[in-house]
Amino acid sequence: MTGEGLLLFTAASAGAAVLTAVLSPLVLTVGRWQLLHPRSALTAWFVAFFLGLSLAAAAVAGSVMAAVTVSEVASHGQAVLVTAGGWLGLGAFGAVIAFVATSAADSTGAEQSSQVAAALAKSREERGGFTLVRFRCDQPIACAVPGKHPEILLSTAMEETLTVSQLQAVLAHEYAHLRQWHGWAVRIAQINALCLPRVLPGRALQRATVLLIELAADDAAARQAGAAHLANALTVLANTTGDESMHLRAVRLTARRWPSAGRRRLPQAIRILPT
Repeated sequence: MTGEGLLLFTAASAGAAVLTAVLSPLVLTVGRWQLLHPRSALTAWFVAFFLGLSLAAAAVAGSVMAAVTVSEVASHGQAVLVTAGGWLGLGAFGAVIAFVATSAADSTGAEQSSQVAAALAKSREERGGFTLVRFRCDQPIACAVPGKHPEILLSTAMEETLTVSQLQAVLAHEYAHLRQWHGWAVRIAQINALCLPRVLPGRALQRATVLLIELAADDAAARQAGAAHLANALTVLANTTGDESMHLRAVRLTARRWPSAGRRRLPQAIRILPT
């Protein structure tokens, strides 16, 4: 490819990346379809994110190739501009990679919760695909901790507050976070927001991710443990903690049709055995 061709390729890739970043939040937030199909919406958000990232990487690669083949550029001014732009782009890309690597090494809130729960652990039970950690706490807490050795943390107050059916629905919700890799989605959205702190797409992806992973986990739990049980659990927890968002999630569950009890399949890993 000639120098001019590389310049056109770089400009086109950069322009497409900017358009993707600007238009995606506008298009993906139209209507209420995200609330009805949260998992599909989450997929669409991340397809747009990785498309924009790929286009930006292509623009950087094009600028570097143009800088390497700068001898084909007609004027001296263009040569200086292309060379500087190419190496600056590569340097910026390297800085972003270093920033992402550093951020990924930091502990997340869930990991810190796991460390606290480990100190207060009442019991640790190996289940299919995760460890159920029961810990002493006067606050109703259930939390999925992804990683090499995934855990679901469950406080004694949560067990005392909910019925067995409601508790199984909450465990199904946390189990869905682990099975659907929601921890990675949150981490990517957080790093993206840190890289673009003052840009709408960065904030929009993080907000959408935080909301959609909860709704997607609600849907999975409703299909496995029963929408009524999960809605009742959310209502009880909302009244206990004052979290209005749980009330709204409970109302959303009651507004949809779900599989009958005979068609539900609760995974063995999240069944609560009678004591």
